[in-house]
Amino acid sequence: MNRVIIKQLLQYGTVGVFALGVDVGTFLGLRAVGVDLVPANVCARFSGAVAAYSGNYLWTFAKPPKLSDWLRSSWRYALLWVGATLLSTFLLSSLTRLGANETASKLGVEMLMPVLNFLIARRWVFK
Repeated sequence: MNRVIIKQLLQYGTVGVFALGVDVGTFLGLRAVGVDLVPANVCARFSGAVAAYSGNYLWTFAKPPKLSDWLRSSWRYALLWVGATLLSTFLLSSLTRLGANETASKLGVEMLMPVLNFLIARRWVFK
């Protein structure tokens, strides 16, 4: 792997840890006040996505603040987010229906998503 990819991967991971904290914190907060599992997961993933997109756009992939770049990458990121959210929600719902702990399932599912997201983000979203 070359230095640029390693640097981006480390930055992506740093942004991802922050976004994961936003996601899981939002999820736990919403569940604590009685929001159902699926809407809580979607809202939490959206909150994490806003944090992740901002960090990755401005820092990881160091995009200049040009409107055309932002528009192109934002709609691509939105499509990536929708696909990842559908997959995440399906996996989370399936695991909890099988009797797995909800919080552990949420953390486990969200730890799997970054690999897929990084590859797609690097090659398509922020290209």
